[in-house]
Order: sequence, then structure tokens, then C-alpha cells
Amino acid sequence: MTDVSDSLHFADAHTVVAQRLGSARQQVLCALAGPCGRPLFELLLGCCRKGVALTLVVSGEAQDQAPGIAWERLSALGATLHRLRPGAPRLHTSVCVVDGFVVLSGDLARLQVLPDAQSAGVLLQTSASLADDCARGLSQLAVQHAEAQVAAPEGLSAAPATAATALATFDDPQQWAPPWQTALLQAHALALQADLAEMHRTINAFDQAQDAAIGPLLRDCLDAKRQHLQALHAQSGSDETRTQAEQAQDQFERYTQAQDGKLIPTPALDPQAQAQMKQLYRKLAMRLHPDRVEDDDKAEAQALFQRLQAGYENNDFAALQVLEQQVLLAPKSIPGTGASKSGERRSPAQQAAALKERLAQHQRERAGILRSATWQTLSTQSNWTLWFSQQASYLHAEMQRYAQALGASSTPSKADLATPNDRPTP
Repeated sequence: MTDVSDSLHFADAHTVVAQRLGSARQQVLCALAGPCGRPLFELLLGCCRKGVALTLVVSGEAQDQAPGIAWERLSALGATLHRLRPGAPRLHTSVCVVDGFVVLSGDLARLQVLPDAQSAGVLLQTSASLADDCARGLSQLAVQHAEAQVAAPEGLSAAPATAATALATFDDPQQWAPPWQTALLQAHALALQADLAEMHRTINAFDQAQDAAIGPLLRDCLDAKRQHLQALHAQSGSDETRTQAEQAQDQFERYTQAQDGKLIPTPALDPQAQAQMKQLYRKLAMRLHPDRVEDDDKAEAQALFQRLQAGYENNDFAALQVLEQQVLLAPKSIPGTGASKSGERRSPAQQAAALKERLAQHQRERAGILRSATWQTLSTQSNWTLWFSQQASYLHAEMQRYAQALGASSTPSKADLATPNDRPTP
């Protein structure tokens, strides 16, 4: 599975899937790991209507039959439907192979027209070898576990199975985890990890720009607020004003300590260097990700991966280059895949379960970022300079209000407010 290009899609997932299925010319193979939603069903229906050969693999268990989805409509239009027997192996991730070259996987069954913050996204990969492995795996699954004995999809029956697609036979279907499914999960986990790293990098870049633009003014504003509430408490002596004064003092101290503890910002990268750093990050992530090593190597791999994450999130291209040299010059010190030092290996099902848990963790982390105040600002403010200017005006107004409340003899002049040293933060 080499020479694979991939991209992960969230807000535009439905658009991307619709474009790929809409451009299908010959064949679409689709297998669903869960109940199918109407958006995907309608797209598959469109494939049949324009004469594309559709082969569909779905679960035969009652709980997997989503209300309102009539598979017979697809069959009536010429689609080949393979319904798996109850108790048959369950797919770990949905997959759709388009024209033997494009592979879509991830939250296909739950595809929504509008963005879903809880989604793990849809992974798009373009690779003939990956598509072939997935197609063979789906063929074997249908042949061995469909409700009625079926022939393999046209063009696949005579080809031998490869090591990557061999369908292992287990007494317990829950142990079913062929390498082609694990490869899809692993690629998705790596892509989602990279997406999270990019989100963190963007947040860090925003924070650094904000500190440079309005950090000192925000500190001064918090200081003025603290002094105002302390004076207010001195006048009234009430429990309410004491609580307010203590909270303002705590807020000021926490902000000051956070600013003092921040690292020196790294220089901004030009677009070409940024693209090179992103490419290097993906390359090293493939090599160092803890999901790619056995249990005995996980601690070492985790430490190296954390270095990789920190370097990328802080826009530190040099740190990633140093790590790359370490991997190239001392590969034996870098954890590898395969047998652990104890000589034991996790079963395929254990590997798949670990990857699915990793994906679930990434989903939760991404949902948390999307809910954060900083990301809400980033999603609505594309012009950072304008945003900082607006926040500076607000903070200057707050400073004047606190000064007036304290009975100050003078307030900052317009000239003072325009000095380069007065750079605030929201």
C-alpha cells in the first residue's frame, strides 16, 4: 500500500463523497459498518440510476436495518446486494471503492449534509493497490459470510488473495480483523491526529499573534479591574465585593503567570516552508505513532511522538528536522513495528480495538476544540488584525471606565492609546 495520497474531510465530507460517487464511471463497491443514513443511500441510488455497477455489503442483523432505507430500490436498479448472515464478522469501518482507484472510509454510513461535530470524518485515499486490497477483502467477506452463497464481484473471482487481504477464519467472529480493515483504521487515526495537530498549531499561532497585538493592554486592563474591585470592597466591605475582588486578583495573577511561562514565539514560516513542515510531520507521524508499535515500545514511541506534536503545534520546523535526523541516523533507537521485546504480539482484533479507541479519543478531543472559545473566534474571524484592533478598542474603553470609577485625575490620551507599547488582548 504505497504511493497513497489522502485527505480527511469533515464539514465538506458530503460534498467530497457526492463528487467522488458522482464521477464514478464503472464500478462502486460499498460496505457499511453501521446503519446507513439517507444522504449516503441517495448518493448510492444516484450511482445506480446512471448505470454504474454497484456492489453493496450490509449487515443482515435487524438492528443494522435503518428505518426508511429500502435496499430493494437499489436491487431493482441493478445493484448487487450482499446481506451478511446474523453473527457474521462486523466491519470495523465503512469503506467505498470507486473505479478501482479511490477509497473512501470512515463515517460513511452516518454521512450528513450539514457538518457533525461528533463525526470522525471521511478519509479519502487514492491508490490502486489500496483499492485492490479493499475490493478483494470485500469480495471474500461477501463470498464467505453472505446469507446466500454468492459469487465474487466480477473481475475479482479469479485473482488470488494477498497477505493483506486474506480472510482469517476464527471460531469467534469478534476476532475478525483483516489487515485491509486495520490499514484503513490506522490511516484514519494518523490523518485525524494530523488534523488535530493542525488545529493546535493554528490556535498557538493565533495566541502568539494575540499576545503580540494586545497582550500588554489586557494585562493592564486586568490590573485596573483588580484595583477597582479592591477599592470597591474597601468602601462597602460586603461579602459580595470581597468575592469579586478575590476573583479579579486571581484572574490577574493567573494571566500574569501564564504569560511569564510562555515560550518565546517561533518565527512565522512562509507558505512553502509551512507546506514542507506539514509534509515532514506526516512522514514522521507514520514512523513514530504509538499505534504502530507493540506494547513494550509504546513508552519510547509516545515520548518521541510528543516531541513531534510539540514541534509541529509550535510551528518549530527546526525541531522536526532535528527529529528527522535522529530517526535517519539512529534507526535502531527508534521503536519499530512487529514483535514486542517479550516476543508476544497483539492479535489483529486487539490492534483494531486499540485503533478504534484511539479514533474515539481523537473525536472527543476534536469536539472539545470545536466548542472552545478560541476556536469559535477563529471560525468567525478570518481577519486577525481587524479582530485584535476591535478588542484593543474594547479594552481601552474598559481602562477608561475603571479609571473613572477609581476617581482618577486623568485618563489616557488618544496619543497614549496609540503608542506601540499599548498592545492589548481580548
